[in-house]
Amino acid sequence: MEKFTLLFVLSIVFLLTAVHCNPDKLDPDKGCFANKPLETIPWAKDELASFQRPKSGPLWVTVYSYKREYFLAFENVFLSSPMSHIFDCSGKNISERNIRYNDFTAGRKKVRLLLEGSC
Repeated sequence: MEKFTLLFVLSIVFLLTAVHCNPDKLDPDKGCFANKPLETIPWAKDELASFQRPKSGPLWVTVYSYKREYFLAFENVFLSSPMSHIFDCSGKNISERNIRYNDFTAGRKKVRLLLEGSC
């Protein structure tokens, strides 16, 4: 009977802990892209400038979470290699991190839209 009681108590503790712990949920007000990254991070400013040439079309700059990390994506309908424009906090794109584009798009969660418009 004691083993059953101990197992029951441990199961309850585990379930209560699991309910309060959401490993895929990141705080959008914290992290490397929380404080105006398009103005404060040099490589992000450079990437944005590359899209600000005439006729480069619509642009969306979005912060995503993927496997407990933040990523900054520069998205444009004319991109032939979109994975080259999705970066982690250090400025490496997902192809440099060996993250497949299809895996990223399937598992990402939108955290915040930073910019939407035509350049």
